[in-house]
Amino acid sequence: MMKRVKIVQSWRDQQQRQFNKLQQQQGQINQQMNAHQQRLSLLEDLSGQYSVASGSQASALLLKGIGRFRHQLDNLTNLQRQELALSQVELRSINERLVKQHCQVQMGNKIIDKRLTKIQNQRDKQEQKVLDELSIIRFFHRRS
Repeated sequence: MMKRVKIVQSWRDQQQRQFNKLQQQQGQINQQMNAHQQRLSLLEDLSGQYSVASGSQASALLLKGIGRFRHQLDNLTNLQRQELALSQVELRSINERLVKQHCQVQMGNKIIDKRLTKIQNQRDKQEQKVLDELSIIRFFHRRS
């Protein structure tokens, strides 16, 4: 019976290691997502800084250069939004996997607990049976 418990414990330990790996991956993805969010904020702030105030004098070359720069900045901002969206999807996916893996670990714990309880109950019954038999033997020895 203990062999079965050891097998389940081994399986549960394997599930726990997988859960720990997923937690590490979640932390890395979370950091990536935060970095993408920070870069997006910087790009959006930078885009707002490059505009020409109305009524100010600017050469056509300057306006053309600012226009190109803002176009490139907009492209970078859109790419960064896509990167952020991908990180968010990846984070949701890893969170779902974490929940499922946590359920596997908990299921292993419950199975182990049930089997250990069953083993202990069987031992208790066996011990009580031996005590009852000793008590009966003692009772008959006293009568004789």
